[in-house]
Amino acid sequence: MEDKIQLKPNREEFAHLLAKKFWNDYLEVLTRYNHAEKIEITEHLMLIFQLASGYIKTGNEKFAELIESYEDDLLTKYRSRLVAYFSKGFIKYLLFDNVISEMNLVTKEEFDAMTPGEQEFKEEDKEEFLLMSQNALSHARKLLYLHDKGDVLPTFTIEETTITADEPDKGMTKARQLLAIYYFLKASLGIEGRDSSSISGIARFIHLLTGTKFTTIQNSDIYKKYLQMPNYKKDNQLITDLKFIRPYFVDLGLDSA
Repeated sequence: MEDKIQLKPNREEFAHLLAKKFWNDYLEVLTRYNHAEKIEITEHLMLIFQLASGYIKTGNEKFAELIESYEDDLLTKYRSRLVAYFSKGFIKYLLFDNVISEMNLVTKEEFDAMTPGEQEFKEEDKEEFLLMSQNALSHARKLLYLHDKGDVLPTFTIEETTITADEPDKGMTKARQLLAIYYFLKASLGIEGRDSSSISGIARFIHLLTGTKFTTIQNSDIYKKYLQMPNYKKDNQLITDLKFIRPYFVDLGLDSA
C-alpha cells in the first residue's frame, strides 16, 4: 500500500507537463521548415488550439471534424513536406482522450496506481494546458514576424510564457457581488427587481456574468439570495458589505448608488 501511494504523481503538474511536451514537439518540427512555413504552421496551430478552447466551453460536436478539415487543407498545400508535422500527432494533444497515458505524462506503474477519475484529463487541466500553449504560440508568432529577415527559432521556454490566472479575492463574497450588481443595475439602468419574474431575468444575467452553472433558476442560490437584496444581511454585516463595495462605485462616478 505504501509503495502505491508513493507512485502516485502530482495531478496538478499534468497540464504543465503536457504543455512542455507540446512545446518541445513544436520547436522540433519548426527546424524542418523555412521561415515562411514556420509562421504558417504556428498560425495553423494557433487556430486549432482556439477551436479546442471553444470546444471545451461549448461542447461543439463538429470540433474534431473542423480540425480534420484544417489539417487536410494544410496537407493539400504541403503534401509530403508535412510528414515532419504529422509525425508529432498534434491532434492527440487536443482530443484529450487517454492523453495522460498516451503522451507518457506518467509511467505505467504511476498510471496503474491512479484511480479511474485521476486517470482522466480534467476540465481545469484542459483549460490550463490550452492557456499555456496558446500564449507560447502567440509569443512564437510575434518573434517569427519580428525576425522575418532570417531563419530564427523561438528560444524561450513554456514557463517564460505562462500567464498566471487571477487569484480569487476571498473578500469578494457572493453576497457582496450580488449587492454590488443590485445597486449597479438600480443606479445605472434604473432596474430594481421587485417580483420573482423580473428577478429571474436578473439572476440569469448574473449567472452569465459570473460563469456560474444552474439547472433551474428557482433552484439557483443566486436567485434565492437576490430575492432578499439589498437586505440579504442585516445590521453591522450589511454595513460592512456596503463599505466594501462603495469604493468601486466611487471609482465609476456612480454617486447616486
